Amino acid sequence: MPIVCVLGATGTQGGSVVEALLKNPKWQVRGLTRNVNGAAARRLVSKGVEVVAADADDEASLVKAFEVSIFTDGGVTRRAEVFKVGRDGAGEAEKQQALNIARAAVKTPTLQHYVMSSLPPAGKVSGGKLKVPHFDYKNAAYDWIKDNLPELAQKTTQLWLGWYPRNVVFVPMMKFAPMPGSDDAYLLAQPSKPESVLPSSDDVNHNTGVMVEGILEAGAKAYGKVAVLVTDYLSWADLAKLWGKVTGKTAVYAELSDEAFAKVWGVAGEEIGSQFRWSESFPSWEDVAGEVITFEELGVKEKLIGTEDLLNSLKAKLV
Repeated sequence: MPIVCVLGATGTQGGSVVEALLKNPKWQVRGLTRNVNGAAARRLVSKGVEVVAADADDEASLVKAFEVSIFTDGGVTRRAEVFKVGRDGAGEAEKQQALNIARAAVKTPTLQHYVMSSLPPAGKVSGGKLKVPHFDYKNAAYDWIKDNLPELAQKTTQLWLGWYPRNVVFVPMMKFAPMPGSDDAYLLAQPSKPESVLPSSDDVNHNTGVMVEGILEAGAKAYGKVAVLVTDYLSWADLAKLWGKVTGKTAVYAELSDEAFAKVWGVAGEEIGSQFRWSESFPSWEDVAGEVITFEELGVKEKLIGTEDLLNSLKAKLV
């Protein structure tokens, strides 16, 4: 039975992959995490996952863990690091992690498929005018793989995940805020034009696993291609309307300047602002992805959960 090795198995992306593949008897799931004794890791063990210790900063630990037939990268987060080392420093750290993973994977002789969580090359497609470090460094890692590990690149599928609408519940800077003096009105203020389109991955806890399972089932047909997990292209104004529809409240969207948003939310606000401004000029990820493997080709179109269904599932937490 092929082993699927999932990095970050206790995280959002990796956890979604684990849950999806556990339902498919075709795969044996090996979950990689830094803390094998944590509660999240123990829950995976109780579900039948083989949990192995590995750290993306430690290439040797990855080599030891990757005794696999098929490998899928659940993604490496560096969001917390942005506050410590700045936007570019955090991006460099994440790129280094991605290179460690790739170098370890290429040393695995049984490797059949490498699925890499990545994002669009914002700086490259904008001619350097609109840089988004947490996009650009991820994509630069893939470029490095193409240039230095061509044998791995030939077996690689990139997975680009759009914005998480669940952020309006779980990320303070993206929440709808109650308007003073009103029990009914809420405001969402972001550094982006109301009509700007927001590429969204929607229910990432479900959709990521669906996509990765589809990629693995596609096998060689997905090699060298980009799977774009964007299920909805809603404008900010439309998102506010949808939020209002689900909650029964009055919802309004307003554009903030980049400077004001960064003043409130610091370097993280600056980073998110750069992403949203880039999206104003490049709203379609498929247009900048190169060769794409579609939902239809992956057989996942009817399995994915969109924005409205996601917001309905989170209704109790929206207000």
